[in-house]
Amino acid sequence: MSRSKINSLFSSKMNDRSRDEIRAWLRAGAEVTSGLRLFSRHSNNTRFTALVKTRPAKYRLLLIEKLCALAGISPLQEQKQPARRKFRDDFPCLRDPDCPPELKILAADKITAHDRYIRAHERLFGCATLEECYNTAREAIENFLENRAIYQELDHYREHGAVLGKHRIFEYLRHRQRLRELNVVELLAEQRRLRTAIWRINDEIKKGTKPHLQSERKQRRQQKETLLAEVNDLIDAYTHAR
Repeated sequence: MSRSKINSLFSSKMNDRSRDEIRAWLRAGAEVTSGLRLFSRHSNNTRFTALVKTRPAKYRLLLIEKLCALAGISPLQEQKQPARRKFRDDFPCLRDPDCPPELKILAADKITAHDRYIRAHERLFGCATLEECYNTAREAIENFLENRAIYQELDHYREHGAVLGKHRIFEYLRHRQRLRELNVVELLAEQRRLRTAIWRINDEIKKGTKPHLQSERKQRRQQKETLLAEVNDLIDAYTHAR
């Protein structure tokens, strides 16, 4: 049977949505792990999946060929497709004058998180030790989850025109705004509270218990330190105003 007939046979078993997913995967760079997930949905060839996992870089082109055969498309033709839409084109609401500033901050953070996830994921295939593999995988997972959390906020605002408000940045910015409403006595109390909170977080990080929480602890510490700097500036402003 010719290759064209084989491709036609595979293509007939695949719906348009699945075919579009494979095209999108190609245009996004044909990352191996997501490609294997697509392959496993349309083929029960577990031996091929196991083979690719052993040497992802070596068998990446073969994976592309297999998925294109399943979809009945040509990899060369797909590479000539227009470039992916820019992130801000998917969220035109970010250009609106009344778009909440928190979402604009999150949009910049999303780009950073996505870039860090991609780079960490690529490094996974070159890890030489278990510790390096663990740290790299943790970095990839953390940035993937952060990217998804931000996307959830942006997608909700795009669809409903209202803030979802589940991301931690909203509580942080509300806290920051409340600081500006405190008098100097309240600011001094807040200064002591923040210093104590930072000391406790540093102690948790130093002890290293529950290592899966280390990244979240460092994020909390950074936010507390930023708030403490804000409090210190407000106290200095009161002092110099006398």
